Amino acid sequence: MIWIGSVVVIAALGLLFYAVWPRRDIRLSIAPRQVGVGDYRQNQLSGSSIERLLGPVWESISQRAFRATPEGLSDKFSKKLVIGGLSETWRIEVILAVKFIAAIFLFIFGIIFLPLETFTNKLLLAIGLGALGFFAPDAVINRKAEERQNLIRATLPETLDQLTVVVEAGLGFDSALRKVVSSSEGPLIDEFARAIRAMRLGLQRGDALEQIGERTEVPEVRQFVAAMRQADTLGVPIAQVLRTQSEHMRKLQKLEAEEAALKLPVKMTFPMVFCMLPALFVIILGPIVIRQLAGGA
Repeated sequence: MIWIGSVVVIAALGLLFYAVWPRRDIRLSIAPRQVGVGDYRQNQLSGSSIERLLGPVWESISQRAFRATPEGLSDKFSKKLVIGGLSETWRIEVILAVKFIAAIFLFIFGIIFLPLETFTNKLLLAIGLGALGFFAPDAVINRKAEERQNLIRATLPETLDQLTVVVEAGLGFDSALRKVVSSSEGPLIDEFARAIRAMRLGLQRGDALEQIGERTEVPEVRQFVAAMRQADTLGVPIAQVLRTQSEHMRKLQKLEAEEAALKLPVKMTFPMVFCMLPALFVIILGPIVIRQLAGGA
């Protein structure tokens, strides 16, 4: 049983290593006029032997993991990847496969190698390890999505200021947006660049901006998009709307900072009561207790 478990653990480690190790993309990217048997064979042989051996196996596992995941959970996971800006680099099938393999690997590892006497305790701890391996990628992706949302929220007022300056200089909103995108960087700029590409393909400006709000799920961005739609409908000058939105975003950031400062005493209560006060009592009362014990002896 130990040998079988060891083999399974080693195989799971190998698949995990193959999944997370950076490697070049070996998928076909040949123009239609270049497709041929020789080209296909040369493209397939361009990868290493490990890629040719484990690639089909890993692809099969990924597809099975994707099919085994309920549609609602996979859609929610895909949405998190979009919010975190990872949808173009991380495939959802690969991440789901990593989740399942990590859960199985940690479960088998707990069953075989945990030094517990009773099998029930070992089983419960192994189930806990398996759950940890299954939900660890979710925690990582949620953290990245939250960090990206906070960065978008922090850089939105500055970006609106840049748009205001360029629009007041005489450019239209679309041209100003392209100008800001070409001279700046960041997750919000990346979203604006995607909106520009969508507009070039024929999508209306309001719909392209609406997609930014759906991809980021940042309330401030949704508010900015709603204001731009209203400006287009009512004919309000774009520069005035941008300036008003920028000032409003800064006021919201100031209110959030004040709210966080007001919450700080409440958050400090737990570490003060359970960490600082016991040490303070030991320092103050310790010598008295020692003196009393020594006098009694």
